[in-house]
Amino acid sequence: MSENVEAAVGMERSRKLALTDWTQANNALHQYFVGNKSQLADHLDMSRTTVTAFFKQQPVREAEFRKVCLALRLNWEDVSAIKTMPPQAEDAAVEPTVSQADNKFESLVQQVREHCRQKILSQHSRMRLLSGEEIGVDQLYVDVWLLNRSPRTFQVSEDKLLQTFDLRNDRLGLGDRIKRNPGFEIANANSKLLILGKPGAGKTTFLKHLAMDWCKGQFQPDLIAVFIELRRIRDREWQLLDAIGKELGLDEGRQLRTLKQQIQQLRRSPFSSLEEDKEKENQIKGFQQKLDALALQILLEEGKLLVLMDGLDEVLTNELRHSVQDQLRKSIDEYPNNRWILTCRTQIIESIPDGFTSVEVADFSLEQVKQFVQNWFQASGQSGTEASQQGERFDNAATRNSAVKELAVTPVLLSLMCLVLHDEGEMPSQMTDLYKRGIRLLLEKWNDAKVIEGWEVGNETYRELNVEQKEALLNEIAARKFESPENFVLFQQNEIAAQIAEFLHLANRKEGVAVLKAVEAQHGLLIERADELWSFSHLTFQEHFTVQWLTQLPPAQLAKRIADPQWQEVVEQLVKSQQPIDCLLRLIKQSIDHSISGEPGLNQFLTWVLQKAGSIRTNDRPAALRAFYFGFDCASVGVLARDIPRTLDLDLAHALARDTSRALARVLALARALALALDLDLDLARALDYNFDYALAIKLEQLRAQLPSPENWQHFQQWWQAQGQPWLECRQQMMIELRNIGHDWQFSEQQKQQLQRYYDANHFLVKLMQIEGAVSEDVRAEIEDTLLLPWDELQRRQPDVYRQPQSTSPSPVRVFIAYSHEDEDLREELDRHLANLKRQDKIQAWHRGAIEAGAEWDAAIKQQLETAQIILLLISAHFIASNDCYDLLQQALQRHSAGTARVIPVILKPTDLRGSPFSHLSSLPTDGRPITLWHNRDEAFLNVVDGIRGAIESLER
Repeated sequence: MSENVEAAVGMERSRKLALTDWTQANNALHQYFVGNKSQLADHLDMSRTTVTAFFKQQPVREAEFRKVCLALRLNWEDVSAIKTMPPQAEDAAVEPTVSQADNKFESLVQQVREHCRQKILSQHSRMRLLSGEEIGVDQLYVDVWLLNRSPRTFQVSEDKLLQTFDLRNDRLGLGDRIKRNPGFEIANANSKLLILGKPGAGKTTFLKHLAMDWCKGQFQPDLIAVFIELRRIRDREWQLLDAIGKELGLDEGRQLRTLKQQIQQLRRSPFSSLEEDKEKENQIKGFQQKLDALALQILLEEGKLLVLMDGLDEVLTNELRHSVQDQLRKSIDEYPNNRWILTCRTQIIESIPDGFTSVEVADFSLEQVKQFVQNWFQASGQSGTEASQQGERFDNAATRNSAVKELAVTPVLLSLMCLVLHDEGEMPSQMTDLYKRGIRLLLEKWNDAKVIEGWEVGNETYRELNVEQKEALLNEIAARKFESPENFVLFQQNEIAAQIAEFLHLANRKEGVAVLKAVEAQHGLLIERADELWSFSHLTFQEHFTVQWLTQLPPAQLAKRIADPQWQEVVEQLVKSQQPIDCLLRLIKQSIDHSISGEPGLNQFLTWVLQKAGSIRTNDRPAALRAFYFGFDCASVGVLARDIPRTLDLDLAHALARDTSRALARVLALARALALALDLDLDLARALDYNFDYALAIKLEQLRAQLPSPENWQHFQQWWQAQGQPWLECRQQMMIELRNIGHDWQFSEQQKQQLQRYYDANHFLVKLMQIEGAVSEDVRAEIEDTLLLPWDELQRRQPDVYRQPQSTSPSPVRVFIAYSHEDEDLREELDRHLANLKRQDKIQAWHRGAIEAGAEWDAAIKQQLETAQIILLLISAHFIASNDCYDLLQQALQRHSAGTARVIPVILKPTDLRGSPFSHLSSLPTDGRPITLWHNRDEAFLNVVDGIRGAIESLER
């Protein structure tokens, strides 16, 4: 009995079932498991070989067959046929088949793994230093730490990006930080990892290091690593599966995609006759069997791949980048068991791909900095002892200068400093020198490995520039952006491309974009933080280039910037970040002095200040005494006391009649402001106040006694009209006799304004010097020693600095802009496009909006029109209809006919110009098309600026 039962059980155990309705099973696989056999096998906790046998309609044990059918929601009895085999036959026939398949698969894995290992060792085991030398990745590598990153920080609009970009404090623009973790551990723990970071943060180095660890069997050794450099994508038809197949040495990507497409097309085709439908099922089955036989398909479905994708941000176009992301998403959905690691610059991706863990490369710690420096010098050929010595030199420099420490946390900037230390033998004492040397090395050492073929125009244009021209371009870009206080960091691509096109005289903005991309690829000084939103890779670079731009301005232009409150804020920020900044502060001082060099009346006043301060015996600084008397005499005649009327009119006399000492105290307060900023001894200041309060008090009281009572206002007015002027003269004479102060310097209104600007500029300079670390002690002493001196005394003390300037360049061309007030917005837009010509001192533009308050309107316009060399007529229907504009037009044409000026009509809007008085003149834009009709208005204004530049060059010839 028992023998019969055992036999029955044995036969039952050996019963096999084979699939009879492959189409129904395959449809279910796609419906519930996205067509992925590996996903089904994982779900069942069953070998992939058994699942493959099921779909190949080979005999499978009944229990396993029924489990597969249950997962596919099939009635196993409807889709099966019994294949009964004795146990001995099963062992002899079925198991060897499975074993042979497994052996064949393992052989494929080993063969492809070795191919990929050799390819990675050949192509990705080395990296290029800024010096141009190539070294092994492991020679320089320092363990990376990764920061968890919240998906909410990924925004791409300028406003939203600014919300997560602390412009003044987060100088590297890195946004949120959550937790610091070892990079290797994070990569090992996450099957789908997105690594973000700023340019030069070490993303590629980290990815290559993971690839090298895989080659050594130290990272995911059971998988096959595939390294794909996304920046090499050129073809719009690029396919991720093709790229993976190529890296694996399996030229099956196209075939795999074709088979998938054929299967999908057949599935989508409409139902027809039973006979045709049966044929379609056979076709699908045939294509599926071919697909399942492809080695690439097998490796993908088995989840045997480690796909390393570097540089999503470096894909040539937005369209291509979106295509790569879309293909990545589909591939992960279809083959979920593989591991994927993707690198990208911070803020490029609009959203984190589903299932990915996003992290960010952390800044170096101090220990990592030290290790990196030693590795760098050892990789450059120095011994371990020499590298350690260099590390100590660097550590000492970072201890002395906080700016060095700030830059060192970013690998690319740290490499730059190592390069300077290697080439120069020491770290510069001033950061300005470090930037100059380092950036020059960057600009001179061309990184051909990153040239992107889609940028040929930009590369060619940019290659033709010498280092000085490249620096001038970057200086201009950096400085212009600082004129926007709300957002001085982020550039719209159109904005910066138009600026580049204008500066380099390119044909259009498209070429400007090409140059922009070339700068990014070659040097990484400008980077794209989000789609078409750019910035300098480090705020410190932008600040350095802006300082260079300021130091290259003519003295008059620099003085103009220093007088601008907006630029004062910029300069203050630059002084705080680029310490010490001796060169800029020296030039600011010289520009202030040059501003009054040609003013005899003002220099006479400064000579008196020098003599008066010299008559006081004290241990205090002479500059502080000069500041006191400068301030007092200016305030007493109404130059600095902005809250006191500029002349002692009736209202002030009325106030004096009530309280003379209060008015005097306000004058003293103004006089002391700059003096105390220069550390005038408080005891001396009090003594001076005491002298004024008591020595003059009696005389001032006598003067006040002469004034009638203000209670009778009518009588007071009558007295003032008759006796006011003699009373003022008496007061002034008293001050001159008793204190040699209060002289009537006979300053014109223009001189008073100039003296006010001179005072404000010096006060600002003193404020800058008070910033900790802003200036070296030697330069501080040099500047203070020459503050508030007349021009001839400056020439005597520093003849090399203040010798009479000889103009080596032509004076700026005077440009008069005539326009209707209805076109104010277009005039302002033109003015912005003329900014480069103004900064280069090529033009001095004037329009009626520049008339100062209180000036005579007609006289100002007449004077500017008669002295202009180029007259721009901004033509519109409003201009033609305006009588005032038409009068200006007639006067301008008279000067044009006489050859004393050149008139250029600029057509703003469509207007009837037939028979107009200026119809014979060449107009701008060059094709005569009104600016408002251009599809791209920036290009229209660029055309106008080019025409004006040509007119300037013809005048200079």
